[in-house]
Amino acid sequence: MFTQTNVPIPGLLDGYESALTEMGYSMTTKLLFIRRADLIIRQHMNKGLEYLDRDTICAYTREIDGKYFNGGMQRRHYERTRREIDRFVAYAFSGIQTLLPSPLRGARQGLSPEFEGIVAEFLSGNSHPNTRCDMRWTATKYFAWLENQGFKNLEGVGAIQIQKFLLDCSEKYAPGTIHDLQLYLKKLYAFLHASGRSEEDFRELLSFKVNRDKKVYPPLPKSDIAKLLDTIDRTSITGKRDYAAMMLGTVLGLRACDIISLKLKDIDWMRGEIRIMQSKTSSPVALPLTQDVGEALRDYILNARPNSAARQVFLRIKAPHTPLAAAVTVGEIYAKCCAAAGLPVNKRFHDLRRSLGTSMASNGVPVHDVAQVFGHTNDESVKPYIATDIEHLKMCSLPFDGIAPKGGDTV
Repeated sequence: MFTQTNVPIPGLLDGYESALTEMGYSMTTKLLFIRRADLIIRQHMNKGLEYLDRDTICAYTREIDGKYFNGGMQRRHYERTRREIDRFVAYAFSGIQTLLPSPLRGARQGLSPEFEGIVAEFLSGNSHPNTRCDMRWTATKYFAWLENQGFKNLEGVGAIQIQKFLLDCSEKYAPGTIHDLQLYLKKLYAFLHASGRSEEDFRELLSFKVNRDKKVYPPLPKSDIAKLLDTIDRTSITGKRDYAAMMLGTVLGLRACDIISLKLKDIDWMRGEIRIMQSKTSSPVALPLTQDVGEALRDYILNARPNSAARQVFLRIKAPHTPLAAAVTVGEIYAKCCAAAGLPVNKRFHDLRRSLGTSMASNGVPVHDVAQVFGHTNDESVKPYIATDIEHLKMCSLPFDGIAPKGGDTV
């Protein structure tokens, strides 16, 4: 596959960006890929290398592997990182643009014009880009499976085919993926029913519960949160921005994706509220603008935010002063603050949101109120916060009285 042996580093990043653009990747996705490629190139520049070196790339890959296997990186992040490395290396050593995968998962599976038309119409709604990607992947998988079963259109397709498709998928995919397939297949059939292409929406058939493996992550101790915030240099421009972002996560529990998309007009200073449309759920939520959060935002906006016509609150410190490109940037700020505070850098920014939820639950705030504050439409989403409320869980424990041990020695 690799046709080039001496790949000069100058100009490589620009060529990679151009290839990603021609392939149709979004600006946010391109920035993520380019950031990874830039890290690899910096490894070379630190060694004074002018050409890509396989040994240096392998050493970087081993570093990522070691971080994952030592528990410093979650599996999904690790797998995504390895894909980003492989994507860049394949392009760099070959120079072949078509080696880059399509930005739409499932797009490489060719469908008949009729099914392609249905997929295009199904995706035409106002959904988040990540959601559209999952919707396309599910619809393409399903229609490709139908074609393999001999169906050229939806005529004769019913409950039996849906069940067989999901059974086939259950042999290949993890429960989490089956959950997503079920979710977006339900959306697909709701669309097909509404557009007159299916007599039924199969809502009941596609409402079975999928038991997914769920990890219970411990909340970040309040002492660690205080240490993290105290470490930030609030006299510097960077510190003012970082402190405001961390306060939004600590006090209001905002997700990183909502922090980067927060606009100046979303802050109602007169009413003391922050009103946003959540990026993840597309649901509106109104949160109180507490005094400490308000002071942090005011200090950043008035004394540190670059003079820009951008509507977003948080901007790059260095020129060009554009809005923060992706939620991962907030995660990097958080990791930097953790390192400065002497905390493990494998902590995630979402830990702040989880800690707030656990604190509210342990302080007796009703589950429904916690769900409303966090913008959840289902109270079930609050369960992870309850699961770490140790003091109240102790009240639910049952005694072992009357349960006789079987076998072994009684201690």
